[in-house]
Amino acid sequence: MKTAKKTARNDHEITGPEDIDWSKAKVIGRGLKTGRRFDLRALRVALDKTQDDIARAADMAQGDVSKLEAREDIKLSTLARYAHALGGEVEVAICIGDRRYVLDV
Repeated sequence: MKTAKKTARNDHEITGPEDIDWSKAKVIGRGLKTGRRFDLRALRVALDKTQDDIARAADMAQGDVSKLEAREDIKLSTLARYAHALGGEVEVAICIGDRRYVLDV
């Protein structure tokens, strides 16, 4: 299993949940354990980032970030680049009943 490194990826690294202004995010449904789910745009806005901020950090064009936020089907590698640009990482899990199995991908 890979371990997470706590190194600064950019000047906008998120240090913890207290750094996220959830009042700016639009809740889109119910999530496991947390009770909330957010789309990419809502999460970006809650973190006070622009599409241009994400584009620069992920080495993408701003238009590609816009298209990514509107897509329903996203490659895991692209999502990981977006997550790193936010200062985070992607975790993949399979949920069966009330059990959650984190995958090593």
